[in-house]
Amino acid sequence: MEAKVISSRISDYICLTKPKQTFLLLLTSIFTYFGAGGYDLRILILLTAAMILSISGTTAVNMALDADIDSLMSRTKERPVPSGKVSQEGALLFGIVVFLMGVAVAYLINPWTAFATSLGVVFDLVVYTLWTKRRTPLSIVFGGVAGAAPSLAGWTAARGLIELPAILIMLITILWIPAHIWYISIYYLDDYREVGVPMLPVVIGVERTAKVISASVVVMTLTELALFLIGSMGIVFLVVALPSTLLLLYRSILYARNPTIEGARKMYKTASPVEGMAFLGIALDGLIKLLL
Repeated sequence: MEAKVISSRISDYICLTKPKQTFLLLLTSIFTYFGAGGYDLRILILLTAAMILSISGTTAVNMALDADIDSLMSRTKERPVPSGKVSQEGALLFGIVVFLMGVAVAYLINPWTAFATSLGVVFDLVVYTLWTKRRTPLSIVFGGVAGAAPSLAGWTAARGLIELPAILIMLITILWIPAHIWYISIYYLDDYREVGVPMLPVVIGVERTAKVISASVVVMTLTELALFLIGSMGIVFLVVALPSTLLLLYRSILYARNPTIEGARKMYKTASPVEGMAFLGIALDGLIKLLL
C-alpha cells in the first residue's frame, strides 16, 4: 500500500512538469543545437539535462502560481495543485529547486547558455505569469519569449554566442505562439471570460483576433524565408519547414473570413505541428551540412 502511495505522489509531481510540453520544448533546443552545427555528445547531454530541469521546474512553479485560475476552469481543475494532490507550497519548492539545478547545469556549458536558460525562467514566471497574464491580452508575446528561450540555449550551446540566426529562430516560436494559444482560447472563450484572464479574444473579439493570428503567421513565414535568404539555413530547412507554415497561413486566412468557436479547435490542431516541422527542418539542415 505504501509503495502505491509513493508511486502516486511521484506521478503527481511528474504531472506538475507537463511532460509532453517539456519534451516538445526540449526538442526545440536539441534541434537548434544540431541546426547550429553542434555535435559534441557531452554538450548535448548537458543541454538535455539543463532543459529538462529548467523547463520542468518553471512549469511546476507556474502550476502553483496559477492554481486559483486552474481551479475555476473545467479543463485544468484536475491538475495536481487545484485538485489538492500537491500543495501549492510543495509545488513551489519543488519547482524552484529543479529550475535552479537546470540553470546550474546550463552554466557548465557556457555563460550564454546559462543566460538563455535564465531568460526563459524569468520571462515565464516573472514577466508572463506574475506581471502580464492577468493584466494584458499581449501577455502571450512575453510567454512566447519564454517558449523560445530553449532554442536560444541550443544555439549558444553549439556556437558559444548569440547571433542573428538565433534571434530569427526565436522569432519562429514567438510568432507561432498566437496561433497555438489564441485559437484554443477562442474555443474555451467562456472559461477565460469567467476567470477574468484577458485573452485577446475576450478583449477584442474572435473576428479581430483571427486577423491578428493571420498577420502573425505571415511574419512567421517571412522569418523562415529570411533564415534561408541570409544563408543560415539551406534548402532542406525550407523544404521541410515552409509547406506546413504556408498551409497554416492559408487556413488561417480562410478562418479569419468566417471565424467560429468550433472551427477554432480545428485551427489549433492545424497550428500544433507547424513549429515542430520548422525545428525538424532546422535540425535536418544542420545534420546534413555536418555530414557533407
